[in-house]
Amino acid sequence: MGGLSSRELVAGVVATAIAFSGPAFAKPPRDAAPVAATEQEPSGAREVQLQGDRAMLEMRYFDALRLYEQAQVLEPANVGLNYSIARAHQMLGEFPEALTALERFERLASVEQKATVGYLQQLFADLRSRVSTLHLDCNQAGARVLVRDHVIGTTPLPSSTRLSAGAATIQVELDGFFPARKEVVLPGGGTLDLRLELHARSRSAMLIVNTRPSGAVVLVDGLRVGTSSPRAELVVAAGSHQVTAVREGYDRASVPVVLGAGSTRALTVSLEPSTPITHRWWFWTGVAVAAVGGGTLAAALLTERAPGHGSLTPGQVRAPLELGF
Repeated sequence: MGGLSSRELVAGVVATAIAFSGPAFAKPPRDAAPVAATEQEPSGAREVQLQGDRAMLEMRYFDALRLYEQAQVLEPANVGLNYSIARAHQMLGEFPEALTALERFERLASVEQKATVGYLQQLFADLRSRVSTLHLDCNQAGARVLVRDHVIGTTPLPSSTRLSAGAATIQVELDGFFPARKEVVLPGGGTLDLRLELHARSRSAMLIVNTRPSGAVVLVDGLRVGTSSPRAELVVAAGSHQVTAVREGYDRASVPVVLGAGSTRALTVSLEPSTPITHRWWFWTGVAVAAVGGGTLAAALLTERAPGHGSLTPGQVRAPLELGF
């Protein structure tokens, strides 16, 4: 909350609401035409706004938001209600809605009205750090988009779709297609570009791969598709496929699978612990052969042999004898 307590935030909302509801902001322009008494007195809107202020002080933020929005319908010219609405959304953890309402206040309020509000720029900075923008690309139009299990619209989404920052599951659904989903982290104050593809059930199948133990790298037809933590889910073309699981310390395991169009198949691939090289029969066989070979070589090198005969016959060398004294 940018260093402000909940009580300070609520007090700021109420103080601002009182300032905005005063005569300085309710007075019509001098050249305005006279209006009927029933139109001139917005006591209904004022009373609803005060009820909203009381709800904020009692930390009934949902009720406060509903009352502020009701007051805004009754008195659209009350710019200060945008600030109160922003605060109510903020206290409910609805940061994108809070930022939109605060931007509306900043756009419509006069310099004097903005000066009445404390910590405005600090509030902007806090809200912007809690909001992320999603750019979603999908190969099918009209698909429902769910974020954290709540429908936020249909494809194509507006390019400026705002969401609360943090971890989220984004899913798109369309009749006749397998749903597509992705676990993401929406960056605070940033933008996430994401593409999700939908595959027709008439030509595809859903494959769910588990491994025992979990945490293995999963490959389908030689292509890495993820890890089994806790499982790997993907849509593939109907037909035959080869599923492979790889994990350090275990032997690679492969399983063939045939998938029918529109089907969903769950598959578990079991991995066997790798046998240490010293426990394999061929290792010690090789060591024995090497030992025997090495012993033979050593024996050959250490065996004493009688000196052989040279190639020169004794007494057959003729050369002048030179003595150097």
